[in-house]
Amino acid sequence: MNYVYIRSEPGLWTVGFYAPDGKWHSESDHPSTEEAAARVNYLNGGTPHD
Repeated sequence: MNYVYIRSEPGLWTVGFYAPDGKWHSESDHPSTEEAAARVNYLNGGTPHD
């Protein structure tokens, strides 16, 4: 499983993953792509960026 982010509505990016059956599971919401990407990086095993 890999986490991704999607634009869930204008100005809101949601982090989550798709289950094997295609169902979306949200994990957190963020106001920018930068914050969403940082969260995805962390959840997928990356290191935090300062």
